[in-house]
Amino acid sequence: MPTGPLADFYEQLHELHLAAGQPSLRRLQQLTRAERRPRGINPTSIHAAFVRPRLARWEVVGEVVRALGGDVNAFAALWRQARRCQSQDDGEPGTPGPWTPAGIGPVPRELPSEVLPFTGRGPARGALDSLLAEGAARGAMTTVLLTGAPGIGKSALAVEWAHRVAGRFPDGQLYADLRGDGSGRPPSPTEALTAFLNALGVATADLPGTPAALAARYRTRMAGRRVLVLLDNAGTTAQIRPLLPASPGCLVLVTSGDSLAELVVRHGARRLVLGPLSVEAGVELLRGLLGDRVDAEPEAAYELVRRCGGRPLALRIAAERATAHDAPTLAALAGALADPALAAERDRGWPALLRCPVDSPRLAVG
Repeated sequence: MPTGPLADFYEQLHELHLAAGQPSLRRLQQLTRAERRPRGINPTSIHAAFVRPRLARWEVVGEVVRALGGDVNAFAALWRQARRCQSQDDGEPGTPGPWTPAGIGPVPRELPSEVLPFTGRGPARGALDSLLAEGAARGAMTTVLLTGAPGIGKSALAVEWAHRVAGRFPDGQLYADLRGDGSGRPPSPTEALTAFLNALGVATADLPGTPAALAARYRTRMAGRRVLVLLDNAGTTAQIRPLLPASPGCLVLVTSGDSLAELVVRHGARRLVLGPLSVEAGVELLRGLLGDRVDAEPEAAYELVRRCGGRPLALRIAAERATAHDAPTLAALAGALADPALAAERDRGWPALLRCPVDSPRLAVG
């Protein structure tokens, strides 16, 4: 039996295998498929990584760890320590450097920055965590649709969660704003696919000329890799369809103000409907934005959250108005939003806050 670093290495590798649901050798072979290895790693080689008294080659170990969703850089360090402790050289390649997925070239890290402060959303994050674990257990590519009303915080939650689980996707994270919310011209399928393939290391000069061929090249490039794809502000399923990889190691997270029934029915997406923040979470968001002013006007803060419908975007705009020069009190803002004439616009999430008149006492801002 190995001792010291060898024991640590084998123990942690077996623990990782157990945590991943103990996939079979045949399943691990499927998960290690890549462009340069379309059939995956031979099951005998995979088995040897777990049971041989001598360490398997790092090329095999690294791919197995990646397929199991482990921290490949951490296992590289364990492998190096165990390798140094072996009594003789078994002729295998030397110690690995930092993890670089086989054949992928650059590893994209395209997620936008998080919107802070971020509060609440414990149940929604838990649901996303469960769908991630479910997809890993099934060994399937997972598509999650996060939908809800305008200004409800879909994009903020998607970006926050994607950053939190990015380590589960060592081959990178891709991001595209599909502008289905009317904020600008939506990118065409060709533009979106070209951007993704460029990020994955394919030069524009080497790309095929049709959208269908680009989508096929994209799926090929993603094969055998664990990549998180965040498609923000989708308007139609047609925008999303060509950007869906087929690799079982990938997860696609879509945000949209539409229910996108076709994505659910024809492509197996799991829909999560995001509701408003609780009053407590909304007040905590205001506290993160306004500090002590919330404690100075606690009742007005609670009323403002209710008047904003618990929508984070509306609360952020309200906080901006409250911090502007000659800013109104929180009570004044809440009172202005009580105007029945603004109800229809208020229900759209945020435009009413940008334009509503506030004629009331103001706080001096030095």
